[in-house]
Amino acid sequence: MASSGYVASALVMGSVLVALAVGLMRGRNWKRYPLERQERDSVAVLRGVASNPTVWALGFVLFSLVAGAGAVLFVSGASVPASVRRAAWLAVVASAVVLGGGYVLWGTYQSSRYRGLNGAQATLAALWVGGALFVLAVIFTLVTA
Repeated sequence: MASSGYVASALVMGSVLVALAVGLMRGRNWKRYPLERQERDSVAVLRGVASNPTVWALGFVLFSLVAGAGAVLFVSGASVPASVRRAAWLAVVASAVVLGGGYVLWGTYQSSRYRGLNGAQATLAALWVGGALFVLAVIFTLVTA
């Protein structure tokens, strides 16, 4: 069974994530008024759902809760086979690296494009930030090893 410290930590982090998601959803586009409703096809509906920040925030919160539950299960010492624990650990670490790196790179690219840079300059800025983070990760690994 997981110790109470791990459970409390998971609950506190979950509530912080939910509070952050609610704050981001409430503070975004508060001056926008709904336009009249129009008929749309299924592709337009899917595109609207995919571009909705609320859907992305809820997806992130759901992914965080699943990853947190997996992490609590991983460290709880429950009777889970070692191969399953290794595979789960690899999946959590790989998805965190891919999602975190993709978030930083795509966010830097979009932010640069929004600020007036052309595509090549925005790509360079995103790759520069990614390279700087990679160098920091290597430095952290060398210092802590």
